[in-house]
Amino acid sequence: MLSGRRFASRAPAALAVAIGVAVCGAAGCGEPTHPAALPDLVDEGGTPFFVSDASPSVPTCNLGPNGNVCACVDQPLLGDVPNLYFVLDRSGSMNDDGKWGTIVNVLTQIVLDLGPRVNVGITVFPDPAETPSQTAPGVPNECAVGIPLVPLSPGDARSGLLGPTASEILTALGRVGAQGGTPTAATLSALPPLLKTFPGKTYVILATDGGPNCNSSAMCDAANCELDIESSPGCMTSTNCCAGGGGNSEDCLDAEPTTNAVQALAADGFPVYVVGVPGSAPYATLLDTLAIAGGTARDPNGAGPQYYNVATTDQPSFQAALFQVAAKVTGSCTLKLDAVPPNPSLVNVFLDEQPLPQENVADGGSPNWTVDGTTVTILGDACASIQNGTILDVRVVAGCPTLVK
Repeated sequence: MLSGRRFASRAPAALAVAIGVAVCGAAGCGEPTHPAALPDLVDEGGTPFFVSDASPSVPTCNLGPNGNVCACVDQPLLGDVPNLYFVLDRSGSMNDDGKWGTIVNVLTQIVLDLGPRVNVGITVFPDPAETPSQTAPGVPNECAVGIPLVPLSPGDARSGLLGPTASEILTALGRVGAQGGTPTAATLSALPPLLKTFPGKTYVILATDGGPNCNSSAMCDAANCELDIESSPGCMTSTNCCAGGGGNSEDCLDAEPTTNAVQALAADGFPVYVVGVPGSAPYATLLDTLAIAGGTARDPNGAGPQYYNVATTDQPSFQAALFQVAAKVTGSCTLKLDAVPPNPSLVNVFLDEQPLPQENVADGGSPNWTVDGTTVTILGDACASIQNGTILDVRVVAGCPTLVK
């Protein structure tokens, strides 16, 4: 009989994603020395987007009110994009303090910001169809092996827009909620056949709020019984609650099989990033071990956490950790376009929907970015902000006069 905090069950938290919409402007759009005004543009999905004259100096391209437009379009990037494959712990304790709703919001925001620069897929554990809930009646299996929930899909174009992929993620994760145990090892062990069907390079991101369990063959002492580790009601450190003290073998910490599963994924060419969300602190040593086994230790020679530790349940903390992981995969300061921009003087770079001037006035006019044929190179502090995950949304836009300073 499973018991303890890891199997708590509550109603799924309400989900909400705030999507920023910026107004676009172009200096003197329609004047003789600038591109002529064009009709409203429509993307491939039939959604109109506009560029207005709201700002006299910032040539911005994004959703905005009706108005005149410059010939302002995103420049598609060249080459195979990486696959970010999220493996999410949806055990019952993820309902505590709204953690499940927060991680859904942050994950959706990542997909919005990265747009077409990644492919995204998601597996959740345990299997929502077998865990107890109002939508899945019947005999519950709180330790059911996780299942793919969102198939690998290209990120939405354009970045910053809620398209079909981000919408599916938000809907699918919100629908299943958080229930059941933590069959981490079994879920990870089942992934290789699926991951090997994906084109390009795949990175696994494991997000969990506690220790793996659900191994019916496990045997453990009190030091490795999760009920004792987490000081569950009725358990004392001098007893072994997994041996007749209210729990059983499925409440034992399933450390070695989980480590082996992570190591096997890394050996197959699938690095595993580990994100420990609030509630995982008692398992920090194991999460460090998993990060090392996955080939993604943050600082193998340092004393700090080797995994990505989220200390609080507020959304900025979740976002900072997951953005740092995403930046490890996507944080390149060299962007390859699939075609040479028709006019280099009508190219702009945007970071989180804000234009990045081509010159850095504070640094004596040194360049913030350069364009050479199909290569856009971002330099200095702007490059650092991309590499450390402060900035994920990077766009190259052609058609409006370049913002120089």
